[in-house]
Amino acid sequence: MNYNQQLEVIKGLFLPPDTEIRLDCPFCLNKNTLAITTSGNSYRWYCFHASCKAKGKHEGEKTMSYVNATFQKKDNQNIVTEFEIPDSFKSVYSNKKAMEYLNKNNCWEAWAWLRADIKYDVKQDRVVFLIKNRYTDKFVGAVGRALNKNVFPKWFMYGSKIVPFKSGQCNDAVIVEDCPSACAVSNVLTGIAIMGTSLGNIELNHLYPYKNLYICLDRDATVKAYSIASQLKLKNFKNVYVKPLTEDLKYYNTKQIEEIFYGKN
Repeated sequence: MNYNQQLEVIKGLFLPPDTEIRLDCPFCLNKNTLAITTSGNSYRWYCFHASCKAKGKHEGEKTMSYVNATFQKKDNQNIVTEFEIPDSFKSVYSNKKAMEYLNKNNCWEAWAWLRADIKYDVKQDRVVFLIKNRYTDKFVGAVGRALNKNVFPKWFMYGSKIVPFKSGQCNDAVIVEDCPSACAVSNVLTGIAIMGTSLGNIELNHLYPYKNLYICLDRDATVKAYSIASQLKLKNFKNVYVKPLTEDLKYYNTKQIEEIFYGKN
């Protein structure tokens, strides 16, 4: 990765001025080997791992306005209305493909033990994950996954995206990209799906109650994961950790997830 590419990654971490930090290297993926210093408008970075060539410095404009803009919301964006469940949402038992999808993506237990509300949309041929506002206990939206390759888009958002999809009631939580991954981890941690690789307009109050907050996005979104971690730390989230993986969490069973996060065999 050349200098300009490295610089874009470092900028994407959104570190505040006058910061010194050590973190897992997004270039070689080794643990706690990348040192970054910001001073005024400058960046300096260096990876201490022998196999990694990530290093550089840059003098240029760096302000907090871009970071703050990430979390700015207009008043009308914060209004979350109750979602009226369409008549086309039926039980997952009504469709064999829907049941197979839940099994294949380790969602079945979360649904069976009422850690997730999941339906089948007969109109759009989708498995649908219903989103509930934990403050009001009302549904505010849903996310649908197409079961047919000819149905576009693959993921469809019904209603609000301000409230994230959650599965589980554990003290620790993990931020993931999609709802199946949130369901898969719910035996071990609370799964929080942000439906993408950006916090966007998600209301941060839904992320505060947890002792430890992990970020676990797709491997090709590792840089985004570090960016989200930095943004959350700027908002006074204390225990935030990035967990780079080679596969989505929905492809891991409970035993494997325990090993990934807590080292349990």
